[in-house]
Order: sequence, then C-alpha cells, then structure tokens
Amino acid sequence: MWKIINSPIVITIIAIAALFVFRATMKPKLASEIRGAYQELNSIIQDGASDAEKTKAIQQFAEEISKQFRAGFSAGFKSTEPEKDDEDKMFAAVKEKLSISGIKLVPTEWQNHEKIIFILKNDSENAISNLKLNFEYFKNGEMIDCRNDWINEIKLLEPHHEIALSKSRTLPKEESDAFKSDEVKIKVTSFGLK
Repeated sequence: MWKIINSPIVITIIAIAALFVFRATMKPKLASEIRGAYQELNSIIQDGASDAEKTKAIQQFAEEISKQFRAGFSAGFKSTEPEKDDEDKMFAAVKEKLSISGIKLVPTEWQNHEKIIFILKNDSENAISNLKLNFEYFKNGEMIDCRNDWINEIKLLEPHHEIALSKSRTLPKEESDAFKSDEVKIKVTSFGLK
C-alpha cells in the first residue's frame, strides 16, 4: 500500500488536485477583497464629498492608483525596449563611423558589365560583420538602378581597419550603353556588431 501511495503518478495526481482546490479557494477570496476595497473607496467618496480637502486627497489617491495600473500594464510591453534602444543607439553610433571613399567605375573585360571599386573604412571601436550595402547607379544625375547586396568578402572588419572592395553589375545585353552609369553612390544599410 505504501508503494502505491509513494508512486510518482499518485503524487502527481494529488499535487494537481491540490492545485485546483487552492486556485478555486483563492479566486473568491481575491474577488471579495477587491470588492471590499471598491466598496470602501465608494464609502470614503460619499462621506468625503462635502469636505473639499478629503475630496482632493481622494482624487490624488485615485490618480496615483491609475498611474500605477498604467505603469504595471505598460511594464510588460516595455521590458525589452531598453535593450533594443541601446542596440539601436550603438548601431547608429557605429554607422556614423563607417565611411566609403574612392568610389570609381573601372573598365572590365565583359562588355555588358560595370565594375565599381571603393574603400570601406571602420573608424569605430567595434568590429562589424554581415555587412549589407546599398548601391545607387546614376546617369546624368538621374537614378537608373539600385541594389542591396551582402558583402560576402568581409567576415569581420575590425576597428580602425579599411578594405578595398569591388562590385560588378550586369547590364542588359541590348542597350547596354543606355544603362551604363556615370556615378555610383554607396550607403551602409545593415551590419552586425561584434
């Protein structure tokens, strides 16, 4: 008999049953306490309605309770925001320290390709990885094409380092001259911090 009572299944069943009994007894008690507090507030409001000083104190008390309720509800939604805000600030600070210079269009052996060379410099105190750049191609001051490309040549660009990179762009076979650019702008769109 003792083995049956001490078996894990029986203990689990008893624990679950006790949990349900405990929850059933707590709900009415909690509800009656909330109801009692509400009735007490109503009686204070009715008793103090004639006295201006008590009314002001009650209003301040009610305002404080509502502030705490709002703070409690919004705390559940804001729990991860400080980390996200810090991450965004760090990203923006590092992005300002990344520079792209020496952008040039250079000849290539293929007639329907354009090759761009440039230098990427990391003047920040953080290493970066997973770099993605936006390439904007212009002809006579008008944008004719754009691309967002991952820069796979860089696994990790350490602080205060620079690297020369190149990127190729395929032009349409027919009308390749019409789509050749005379200016390229490059912007950093995303990266990971290490």
